[in-house]
Amino acid sequence: MLNVESLYESLASSFAHSGDGKSTLITRAEQLTRSQEPVSQHVTSEELRLKFTEHVGMSSVVVVEDRRPIGMVNRNTFMEQYARPYARELYGSKSCVHFMDAKPLIVDVGTPVETLVRAAVESGGKVLTDGYITTQHGDYAGIGSGFDLIKAMSEIEAEKTRQLMSSISYASLIQRSHLVESDQVLRNDIGAYALMWQPRDVVGGDAYFFRKVGDGVFGCVFDCTGHGVPGAFMTLIVLSFLEQQVHPGTTGIQPGELLAQLNAYIKRVLRQPDRHASDMARGEKSSNDGLDAAMFVLSADQQSMRFASAKLVLLLARKDGSDVVQIDGERIAIGYSDTLLASRWPTHEVTLGPDCLVVIPTDGVIDQIGEAKRIAHGKKRLVRFLQENRDARVAAWLSDFDENFTAWQGRQKRRDDVTMLAFRTPA
Repeated sequence: MLNVESLYESLASSFAHSGDGKSTLITRAEQLTRSQEPVSQHVTSEELRLKFTEHVGMSSVVVVEDRRPIGMVNRNTFMEQYARPYARELYGSKSCVHFMDAKPLIVDVGTPVETLVRAAVESGGKVLTDGYITTQHGDYAGIGSGFDLIKAMSEIEAEKTRQLMSSISYASLIQRSHLVESDQVLRNDIGAYALMWQPRDVVGGDAYFFRKVGDGVFGCVFDCTGHGVPGAFMTLIVLSFLEQQVHPGTTGIQPGELLAQLNAYIKRVLRQPDRHASDMARGEKSSNDGLDAAMFVLSADQQSMRFASAKLVLLLARKDGSDVVQIDGERIAIGYSDTLLASRWPTHEVTLGPDCLVVIPTDGVIDQIGEAKRIAHGKKRLVRFLQENRDARVAAWLSDFDENFTAWQGRQKRRDDVTMLAFRTPA
């Protein structure tokens, strides 16, 4: 049996175990520090010139006073200024502090790399050319280069991305594991069916739930707030509720009543009162998340269904060749703070008849923008496709629609998760 707490723990543990615990990433300034002998404030400009000449790879040198860094001299800046007319005569025997930057970036060796990067940006970019100074207990410890800092930050971001993708892949495994029994029911108890389930971001906010019950098959297709990991969390909460409410052998389920119970459950779990504004006025934090959902109980002979919906549409293409029947869901979504706890969704008795093609899409199909016209796909285009291809085998019908839908999208970005259930009743 699923429960919300275990679902959260499962996803949280996936993030915690996504790495091997043996990071070799550079995370502190100390790891970027290289040892380089500083010069005293008493070193003359000519002595510094000789030092730079001797060490051709030295881009900057740190000036210290009693082991405390007081400035930094950039090689290129020094050589340019020292080569000017009369500079050697004027400053050659004087302290090199005349050419130093008295306000270099100085950080402790324990400074996190992220903090070091922020400080480097705030310094105006001179860290990229001059580097920065590290200290330990205030004493000079070493010098770091801007190039090494950029490289370290790049490696950190790459590792974060790797861990994030690993965590999302694990979250996908958890989400998919909760759909296995539903897939079995579809194969064994509905027969001629096809299902398009395409999360936009590996995991997503669309999901489905099917169970064999005493008087037929219970089904639910739903579309939660958002996509990606936040949407996936919402689907697991909904799946937890359905696992608790729908059991094998149950009879007489009224989908409309179950939607009302789900509304109350979501509002309770997510602490979403009816009056979100007054809640915020009291300074309390609450989310405003919910879902669209279609629920039905398909009769044992698959010739009729009890159906209720929050915003999702039911489409029927019957054998008699009549126009596609469109049964719109109620315009009230589930669980949101502006959905009243007392909201109700009616249950409809729907006659299907033999060889009826039944389709339930989520908004990912309806709202997808097309490349050519840059408008939403819409219900009318879906209804027309259903009307024109109503006699096709259901698997072929959905495959053809998927190809048509992909062509419609073109190079436009996928806006949302996409799910569509299609099945055909026995002839």
